[in-house]
Amino acid sequence: MQFRTKARAVDLLGKGQIADLPTAITELWKNGYDAYADNLKADLYKEGYNGLSKSYFLIADDGKGMSSTDVLDKWLVLGTDSKSRAELEEESEDTLWKRPRIKAGEKGIGRLSVAYLGNPMLMLTKKIGYPLQALYFDWRLLENYNLFLDDITIPIRSFEKTELLNTDFPKLKKMFLSNFDKETDSDDKPIWEGKQIELKSDIIFETENAILEEPILNNILSFFGSKDAHGTMFLVFNPINQIIELSEKDDDNIDEKMFVITSLSGFTNPFKEKTINIATAINIHTESEQYDLLTSSGNFFTRKDFDLADVFIDGKFDGKGGFAGQIRIYDQIIDYDYANPRKRNSTSFYGEIPIELGYSQGEEKSSLLTEQQFASLKTKANLYGGLYIYRDEFRVLPYGRHNADFLNFEQRRSRRAGTFYFSYRRMFGYLGLKREKNPKLIDKSSREGLINNTQYRAFTNDVIGFFVTLAQDYFATEAKESLFLDKKKQINDQNEALQADKAREKAEKIAFTKSLNSYPQRIDDHQTKYESLLDTLDEKLDTINITYSEVEDILDELQKLDLELKGLIPKIPKRYKPTETQIERLYKFENRLNKYIELVTPRREELNKRAQDKLEIRDLKIDFTKKYNAYISSLEKMLNEYRQQLDEKSVSLNKDYRERARRLINSLSENKQKVLDSIVSKEQVSLYTNEIEKQYNTLSEEAEKTLFPLVEHIKRLSFDIDEEQVQGAYKAQYEQMKYQWEQTRDTAQLGIAVEIIDHEFNQLYAKINSQLGELSKNEAISSFKEFGYLEKNFQQLEDKYALLSPLYRISGALVKNISGDTIYNYLQEFFENQIKEYNIIFEVSEEFKKNLISIKEPIIHTVFINIINNAIYWMRNKEQRTIKLDYLPEIKEIIIANSGQKIPDYRLDKIFDLFYSQRPNGRGIGLYLSKQSLNEAGLDIYATNDKKYNTLNGACFVIKQNTE
Repeated sequence: MQFRTKARAVDLLGKGQIADLPTAITELWKNGYDAYADNLKADLYKEGYNGLSKSYFLIADDGKGMSSTDVLDKWLVLGTDSKSRAELEEESEDTLWKRPRIKAGEKGIGRLSVAYLGNPMLMLTKKIGYPLQALYFDWRLLENYNLFLDDITIPIRSFEKTELLNTDFPKLKKMFLSNFDKETDSDDKPIWEGKQIELKSDIIFETENAILEEPILNNILSFFGSKDAHGTMFLVFNPINQIIELSEKDDDNIDEKMFVITSLSGFTNPFKEKTINIATAINIHTESEQYDLLTSSGNFFTRKDFDLADVFIDGKFDGKGGFAGQIRIYDQIIDYDYANPRKRNSTSFYGEIPIELGYSQGEEKSSLLTEQQFASLKTKANLYGGLYIYRDEFRVLPYGRHNADFLNFEQRRSRRAGTFYFSYRRMFGYLGLKREKNPKLIDKSSREGLINNTQYRAFTNDVIGFFVTLAQDYFATEAKESLFLDKKKQINDQNEALQADKAREKAEKIAFTKSLNSYPQRIDDHQTKYESLLDTLDEKLDTINITYSEVEDILDELQKLDLELKGLIPKIPKRYKPTETQIERLYKFENRLNKYIELVTPRREELNKRAQDKLEIRDLKIDFTKKYNAYISSLEKMLNEYRQQLDEKSVSLNKDYRERARRLINSLSENKQKVLDSIVSKEQVSLYTNEIEKQYNTLSEEAEKTLFPLVEHIKRLSFDIDEEQVQGAYKAQYEQMKYQWEQTRDTAQLGIAVEIIDHEFNQLYAKINSQLGELSKNEAISSFKEFGYLEKNFQQLEDKYALLSPLYRISGALVKNISGDTIYNYLQEFFENQIKEYNIIFEVSEEFKKNLISIKEPIIHTVFINIINNAIYWMRNKEQRTIKLDYLPEIKEIIIANSGQKIPDYRLDKIFDLFYSQRPNGRGIGLYLSKQSLNEAGLDIYATNDKKYNTLNGACFVIKQNTE
């Protein structure tokens, strides 16, 4: 007798053993990795995409693929043991000449998980040098409990030409449908009966309607089209609803979608220094967009995220109950050992397991991170936070999922967060298993976690004990060591002070914005009233006999409005730097006010003169006295207003101080008599002494945190130091340093890139030049008109590169006398195309041409190129585009002017700051480097709106000798 296998057994081993969609995809991706693939992907082609009549799901890898023999002897043979033996292959054609890999699969049935994805299925696979293999099957056929495995025909065809797949696909389907030719088995019993008749009908219908639509066929042909193509692809014609819903944008299935994303992210261990270089993606193709589902909600963790962790654990569990490693608490590293007091025996040994785990604080105020860093890490933790398990660098599901808190962190925290510090959602990192070192920690048959055997229970017991003890030692509310709590308190205090300062700064910003918004109306009202008074005064002065009393009120009102002019412009806050937009608006307001003053001042002076002519000396002295007194009164008013504010604030602070102090004293003294009356033993004296001391220390700390700093601050105040100005200057400097540091990293990379590109260009030019030389020897080729164009265009490209190339090599250049004429000719050649394209008039004076500059040639060329390049950009929208180069011999200054956009006065100095730019995507480096380079050469450059230089009323730069 022999065992016979029902077809249902394969269904139970395959789809029946897969817990969920991510597990099914993971199993197939692992098989791809075992086949030495570097790219593992899945594609959902949604109905409507490029005219598709239905949705398709495709999962593929670029592994070594299979020949017909491989398909028959390996893929169709269940439970193959080559992986479970964990034998390393030798580097060869079978490894695609890559380093041998430890196999991720081990049971030999992972391939059957494709049945979970939907039906029917077309498998396509190709090995280098072999024809394409196609296998068509509908896994639901295996659900028939009357069929034995040897009753089933699995159609396979070889294709020497991939293009024939579409025409021969119906033959594959016909071969599969032959499974339904027989109505009865050998005992003359019906094969399909009862409810399974409907199943049979569905399988036949869907096979007959399975077609390779053009977008899908093109994808297949693209994947397998080349002679050296290799890999395996599974095409599912009717994917399950869970796959289809991955493309939906509504919130109804957001949890299910995130479940898939978080389960398939971090497929290989991203936390390790040297990780497996495997690319994974789930591409969604819809009628309106295409994107990778795995990165659609944010990127997964990397090893660099450990640097941002407030707490970092790095060590190893020895498999016997012990841990040894290091703990970084904020910026301090300590050695830490732990031994679980559990009972030990040889059967519970689970092998050495490393752990690397980062932990982030729940509140920004308790973290050393910047606001941006904290927000970024918190977003990642909310999406992907958890403790992952990797075996041989491959993720073991379900560990790391939000619902896979297998060490019960949250359960303990819910009992007492102050004791059980660690939260599952705030951690990120891994426990690293190896098949070789941890053979007893094995997957369940469903691939959904590890089997709960003796070794697993010992392992989890050790890790739980470690985290509980570590929390009690350092992180609990009443921890044995105060390192973490002391540092956390210090950080909290600093952050709370900064938040309070930000709140005050925000209030000032709002007030400043309001004043900016109210300015136009204020100046309109002032101007209307002022001009009305001038008109009235003008009418009065036209009277032949006018007395002082008739114009006295008008003159008084004008004097009052004159004093108010100063207060019309909003005061710029000293404690923070206004935005560029606010400064821009303020600049426009000042311009408007200045124009208003310029407009009315001549008329005001003319009327004053007429008034002097009309009025007697006595009247004028009275008016002068009034004006004098008005200035005194205005000054007194300002000083008294601020003194009143000072008095009110002093009274308020004194009152607040006394109330807070009284509350602290009362807190300590209110129970004094009650405590004294309750003491009846010596032991109680000692106990109450400790409690009172603890309460005293708590109240003292509160006083030191809230009361004393204010007094110390007031003691340091001085009329000679503007504290607001100092604080604002430091804050502005800090923000500028932060911004510059971020930009400096990009600049450094840019410099490296230029060096690499320069080297590569030299080699590339040499190769192209040599190849063109060889081609020119062939008369048939060189006679073509297009070849002549190619030679000419290459020569122009080489000429441009020759112009630019010397600018890279400033350090080796020599100082020499360079004429203005040389600079002018160089610029005309360098900007030849732009000058023609924008119809730019390039003026140059004879004085400029004759002038000699003693400097390194690359430096002066770089300066002029940068300024002219900026000029071209800012002149694009001007009707008249002129660039002018001039030299003023009497003051030895070079002028570079253009008719583009004028630089506002407040920006004239700022444009030379590092990383300051008004151009979209501008780096703000050019003018900074130009100034630095000229300074080193004994020259200086500045921008000006002085009409003596800026004759074109655009941007104007002056180069002069540096006298500092």
